[in-house]
Amino acid sequence: MALSSNNDINAIRSKADIVAIISSYIPLSQRGKNYVCVCPFHDDHSPSMSVSPEKQIYKCFACGKTGNVFTFVSEYEDVSFIDAVGIVAEKCGMEFKRSVKQENTFFKTEYEIMNLTQKFFQNNLRTDAGKEAMKYLLDRGMDEKIISEFGIGLSLDSNDSLLKLLTKKGYDEKLLIDIGLVNNMGGKFYDMFTRRITFPLWDKDGNIVGFSARVYRGEKDVSKYMNSRETKIFKKGETLYNYHNAKDVAKREKKIILVEGFMDAIRLSCSGIKNVVALQGTAMTKEQIELLKKLRVEVVLCLDNDNAGLIATLNNGEELEKNNVPISVIRLSGEKDPDEYIVANGKEAFIDNLNHALTYFEFKMNYLKQNKDLSKVEDQSDYIKEVLSNLAAKDDLILREVTLNNLSKEYNVDISVLKTQLDSIKPVQTKVVREEPVLEVVKKDAYMKTVEKILYFMMNGLEYVEEYKNKLGYFADGICREIANEIVYYTEANNDISVADFISYVSDKDSIRDRVMEIVNASANDEVSIEIMDDYIQAITKVMKRNEIKRLKLLMKNEMDIDKKMKIAMQIAELKKEDV
Repeated sequence: MALSSNNDINAIRSKADIVAIISSYIPLSQRGKNYVCVCPFHDDHSPSMSVSPEKQIYKCFACGKTGNVFTFVSEYEDVSFIDAVGIVAEKCGMEFKRSVKQENTFFKTEYEIMNLTQKFFQNNLRTDAGKEAMKYLLDRGMDEKIISEFGIGLSLDSNDSLLKLLTKKGYDEKLLIDIGLVNNMGGKFYDMFTRRITFPLWDKDGNIVGFSARVYRGEKDVSKYMNSRETKIFKKGETLYNYHNAKDVAKREKKIILVEGFMDAIRLSCSGIKNVVALQGTAMTKEQIELLKKLRVEVVLCLDNDNAGLIATLNNGEELEKNNVPISVIRLSGEKDPDEYIVANGKEAFIDNLNHALTYFEFKMNYLKQNKDLSKVEDQSDYIKEVLSNLAAKDDLILREVTLNNLSKEYNVDISVLKTQLDSIKPVQTKVVREEPVLEVVKKDAYMKTVEKILYFMMNGLEYVEEYKNKLGYFADGICREIANEIVYYTEANNDISVADFISYVSDKDSIRDRVMEIVNASANDEVSIEIMDDYIQAITKVMKRNEIKRLKLLMKNEMDIDKKMKIAMQIAELKKEDV
């Protein structure tokens, strides 16, 4: 592999027991010679994933996820394959050194420019020109550690200081415009950000993709914040501020706090609460929901303490609930947002709110009381009906019972009446179609299925590769031929092969990786023997001969030379004799 030595990776894979590694993440139960578990990669309620200690692979029968110990850790931890190798090595007490540092080179130049820009802004903050901005930050309770941790800087009063720096470094002005650092006004180029405190914005992997910039001198005639426009590297709806820093802490804490503004996230982090991300707005996108789902932790909604924040809590909670993400809610009182709340009340008060967060259902029940006078019978009746309508969509029998008892006591309504009313309500279809991986059913003919069986057998040992080389040696389908060639190459280089190791080998081969996984998924539980493989080879050989006969007949039909026609006819006769 380009990323590291195959021998190193295979040595780690050989020492890492897939059952032990997966069981460190989720509970496994033995069933026969294999182990089973609830699949963590889709909304699974009964064990759908099988783990084979013999083959050192896993397979989910519901969503189709398949792989070895490294692909499991990569998917579960949301890290690259090579980072997963490092995690597994550490769990096994082994050292792992990459031979080549893995980099995302697709936007390498753009990321270089962004990093240089951030360093320039950070340096500005520590010059004489930055004293006023630095005082502003320190007065707001940010210390040097936080300023460095979040890369806070300063754009100068000059309209072209950044432009001059970057063009002097050889970067093209058009590229600087494309990534949102420079403006073109009437043929003249200007810095996008001037006279503002700057905050870098990162993507999920920690690459700087844009900036948010805030005035600090009390200006009244301009917007308080200026944000990077969307570019090829910055898609606002695909990012969550501080996600790259917060995700590991969130997994340890089993929860992540979602706030509106990045200043809220910084304030919480200043206070030692690191598992926090910011929407930088109010409406959540499906891409942001996917980022949160990958963490497999509880999401604590802590949006602004105004009506817009209240509505956003309701709407975002609905979307998260539809996507089967566990939710709780904090509604702070007295101040506008978490930033102001902590400044006024201290982090202990915020932590107390966090420890007493409402479930989303409790929050929603409180929300339904809005604009109702519950001293009036009509409003009481409306409220109870709305609660029951929401409760009808819940499968949790305990939640139903507790809610009915509370309603009965609070509003002096016989519980049997409430149950009758609840039973009469058709559950509201609040659940959307689950955004989970589903096996795409692609109809394959018998020939292609047989080819894939042979490829799977080849991944199981040298004897199967030799059988292919001696009795077949070729596939007409391009991608299957490429997979077969890679298997042959792998065995010649390593003098051995297993399914689990070949999965590692193809992890960085985009052209065949997904097809290999499909093949493994389809055949993972098959019995493997030379006799069965020979049956497959015989079936393939017959099809190939019949296809060759068809090709020769068409060639003979169009051939005008009598001697050439006779030669083709003899070839056809010979093939038919072999096919008997």
